[in-house]
Amino acid sequence: MVDKKIDKEIIKNIIFDIKEKTQATQMTADEYEYISSFLGNKNFLVFGTGYDSDLWRYANQNGKTVFLEHNSEWITNNADTYKITYSCNLRKDKEKLLAEYKAGSYANLEIDMPAKVLDTVWDIILVDSPEGGGKKHHHGRMQSIYTASKLATYYTEVFVHDCQRYVEDVYSSAMFNNFITQLTTLRHYKK
Repeated sequence: MVDKKIDKEIIKNIIFDIKEKTQATQMTADEYEYISSFLGNKNFLVFGTGYDSDLWRYANQNGKTVFLEHNSEWITNNADTYKITYSCNLRKDKEKLLAEYKAGSYANLEIDMPAKVLDTVWDIILVDSPEGGGKKHHHGRMQSIYTASKLATYYTEVFVHDCQRYVEDVYSSAMFNNFITQLTTLRHYKK
């Protein structure tokens, strides 16, 4: 099978469309382009679906892209998206779960994962879900960041979005040893 050519202009156009639809509330164009530059023919795991899902599908069209989503309303493609369930609450659990993690107890951070996810060696993982803005009902990204660290190998590129927020900042710093770079609110790590 011949790999399809990934056109950088098409990527820029998709990013422009995302920015138009979301009134610039998603990643910056530089952040999208940075992650896209690692894609093409990779095993790519994305925590969260949304307006940018088609960008990830296009940018990694010669690879395997899998999305994990907790909100049924955002699942539009059952072929590459799995529904998962988060059990924690941002406001109530963020400090407790971090203390448990530092003490070597991970049970409350675990998420039931599909076998297809557990059985894949991931080249790239993006954590951009669940919601973490701080409303009472938000789960926060404690479990998704932990799961990304658990699924990552020494070679996996891991991207965590919204690192200006407490949980994304503190949990990523605690769970990944190798900080690569930061673009606005996106951090790039390796295990």
